[in-house]
Amino acid sequence: AIQAGADLSMIGQFGVGFYSAYLVAERVEVISKHNDDECHKWVSEAGSSFTVEKIDCPELKRGTRITLFLKNDQKDYLEEKTLKDLVKKHSEFIGFPIHLQVTKSKEVEDDDEE
Repeated sequence: AIQAGADLSMIGQFGVGFYSAYLVAERVEVISKHNDDECHKWVSEAGSSFTVEKIDCPELKRGTRITLFLKNDQKDYLEEKTLKDLVKKHSEFIGFPIHLQVTKSKEVEDDDEE
């Protein structure tokens, strides 16, 4: 949780682009870690409040993971093509790699006839 006397205006430094996540998400979770530092989690539901807490996150060695909890009417952003097109369109000048984890599944018919 935020300590007493913390500078809450700091949260505005995320910028308008970050806050646009709330157009599609009801909740946003940011987990961040530096190589030699502790891991922290920031969570907000787009209101005027948020929480920040120190967490144990051994799978994140370094970097930031942003998780959007999508609104029910925004589930089309879960489609791989929609997401890839969106990232490609809006990340043309970003000098860092953007990774999209995709899970593929394939239905196979059962040829066993009894």
